[in-house]
Amino acid sequence: MRKSMPAALMACLLAVGTGTAARATTEPVPRTGPIFNSPVSGAARQDAISARIGKMITGTPKGGRIAIAMYHFSSLDTASQLIKAAKRKVSVQVVLDDESRTYAAYKRLRRGLGGNTKKASWVTVCGKESGCIGPEFNHNKFFLFSTTRGTRNMVVQTSANATDGARDTQWNDALVLQDPAVYAGYLAYFRDLVAQHHTADYHRTVQAGKYRLDFFPWAKGDPISQALDQVSCEGGTRLRLSLGHFTWGPIARRLWKLDSAGCRVQVVFDIVGPVAIDALTQKGGKSGNPETRYLTEGGRTTYAHSKYLLIDGLYQGRPQKVVFTGSNNYTTVGFHGHDEAMITVADPQLETEYAANFDAVFDHGHAVKPTDPHSLPKAVLEPEDPDEADHSGE
Repeated sequence: MRKSMPAALMACLLAVGTGTAARATTEPVPRTGPIFNSPVSGAARQDAISARIGKMITGTPKGGRIAIAMYHFSSLDTASQLIKAAKRKVSVQVVLDDESRTYAAYKRLRRGLGGNTKKASWVTVCGKESGCIGPEFNHNKFFLFSTTRGTRNMVVQTSANATDGARDTQWNDALVLQDPAVYAGYLAYFRDLVAQHHTADYHRTVQAGKYRLDFFPWAKGDPISQALDQVSCEGGTRLRLSLGHFTWGPIARRLWKLDSAGCRVQVVFDIVGPVAIDALTQKGGKSGNPETRYLTEGGRTTYAHSKYLLIDGLYQGRPQKVVFTGSNNYTTVGFHGHDEAMITVADPQLETEYAANFDAVFDHGHAVKPTDPHSLPKAVLEPEDPDEADHSGE
């Protein structure tokens, strides 16, 4: 059953989470909106996301708080920035998946921040072979800033891990928001990660103004399938999907049906499962099937890693431009096993900016023949997962 967070609780968490901020800095106010990196367009574009986050870390004043939940953390420069922030009396609090324990960056954080979660600054890891909440692992990728560069309640939800590979080999996105209710919703989730109360049915949904926040794992179903069921193809609705891993059959089948009904559907991914690719390329589609591409170069030199869906057209009974973005891959574990977060928002300008990024990523992809899954190289085909096949009727 869906559990929504009361407004009073959000307000309480917000009051606690902001801390005592120092005087606003004279540095430029951090920009909100999307950030997109490109691994093939030079150092500045490669570092677009990490550089912006670095400026937000250095712009957090004494008395502020930085809270981070991350899957892989191996960036030594980000670790150093966080330790310097803690030395100037910023509360730096970091939750990592257990896989990050082996990285030198984690060891540097541990030396610099300690591991006592009762203190102002610390780094902690989830349990071995599980998430902090879910039964699989912590796949989150977000940063919270109580105040930075004179602006309060900043949230960065990204598809990028804190790794060098996220910069120079992956196509990633990040959404920077300044919103008290969004910040409070994420802070409540962050605290649940720290508490490590395990459940396979966390399923928190928060409506924060125009933003819907979904936190995982869910026991069943997924919000993307729910959204696609509310799409109409009248008038030429367009759907664009950019993913790292795509194996979840219920979404693939819905995309095929919507394409057949007259929507224009485009999909680009790094890795795909047999259930998903068979659904996307099945014969009988009335509109030629979704335009499907894979973005993986030889030896995975560069590859798609974002996790966003764009809807431009009739949605929920009216014309809208909607962005769904977060840390989830569209897989069984992405919705039902991992610790994950996702933001949904109807925003014409934001969708337009994401669409421009999608077109750039899609242009770098390699086409899959519309009705021939065997035209896909084996290197980008994930072995069949029985858990995916079990949901053929959903």
